[in-house]
Amino acid sequence: MTMKTILRLSIAAAFMTHVAFAVPTDIDGFSQAYQQYNLSVDSNNNQDTLKYAQQTYALGQVKFGKDSLDSGKLAINWANALVNESKRNHNGRIIEDAATLQAQKLFESALRVYRNNVADNDIALIDPLVGLAQTTANDKYAKDLLFEAISAAEKADNLLTVAEVKLIAFHRLSGTEYYTRTVRSFVMDANDIYVNKLPENAIKRVNSTYLVGALYAAMNRPNDATPLLLEVIKQYQALPYSHPYELHAHALLVTLYEQQGKSNKATEHCVAIGKMTPWDDQQEQTPLFRKPPNYPRSYAERGKDGWVQVEFTVDEHGFVKSPEIIDSKGGYQFERESIEALTQWRYAPKFVDGKPTSAKSKVQLEFTLG
Repeated sequence: MTMKTILRLSIAAAFMTHVAFAVPTDIDGFSQAYQQYNLSVDSNNNQDTLKYAQQTYALGQVKFGKDSLDSGKLAINWANALVNESKRNHNGRIIEDAATLQAQKLFESALRVYRNNVADNDIALIDPLVGLAQTTANDKYAKDLLFEAISAAEKADNLLTVAEVKLIAFHRLSGTEYYTRTVRSFVMDANDIYVNKLPENAIKRVNSTYLVGALYAAMNRPNDATPLLLEVIKQYQALPYSHPYELHAHALLVTLYEQQGKSNKATEHCVAIGKMTPWDDQQEQTPLFRKPPNYPRSYAERGKDGWVQVEFTVDEHGFVKSPEIIDSKGGYQFERESIEALTQWRYAPKFVDGKPTSAKSKVQLEFTLG
């Protein structure tokens, strides 16, 4: 059986650094180009950053030599600019395109240079290791690179860097065959470090707390997840802007409370989401919590499938009220099971003039045998 309405949450993270170094005065154009590069970074001028990163890399190879550590640093700067450009073109995601392929070559070049100029496990290796891990499509290679970066950070006894790289490894390896218990534990290790090293309202700490809470929720550990997600919401609400993790934390709490039969506690989070997100009357609303309808056994035995369209009211608390069948195919039992399921769904209510209000919505539930 498939459902037309699905709620998907995703998360993503990236670790890109600007590598700086002293630039001697000269007349070959490098110093001026590097100054322009720094100005563009400071002013968040993406196109100029890309332009001058490429220019300083080309000039630097002549000035310092292709195998110098300075040329390696310039390669990383250009690679990071390319990755950031790709992310801007793909909603913040790092995907394989011309920019990231070029960045991968630059990170590979930088890593070779670094290995020839610094000791094994030197913390300086982290920049090219992480950059290459995030741009390569080879998951096994990425795992090896990230584990080496973690080892370098641990050897340097730089706990905040350990946390940063472990979070990168967690994100990069999630969804791959190398997502093991060890990798899963990285996000918890990082959060422990942030809790000990950063104030409670530090964004890195709050973000990692959200990730741990989301992980516990996925592991069906509501007692561990709930207090973390509540703390996340508390800290995000103090920000002068809306953070996407705040919305996700509310959504996870709706699910956790409904799974425990605590609908009243879920309500405040349904309302909070309604206040944060606009209601679109032109499209089907997405449920925050849903239970799929039971597939009638007699229909399944006969290989019967179908669908049901239902119109209903989402009240000011996000409950489904007054469901009515608009149309259906397949039989009365599909209709009955659809109504039974829908009465247990939760939505974000519509807001009008700053207040939650009842509003009509509709959904199509599809019954298909795999």
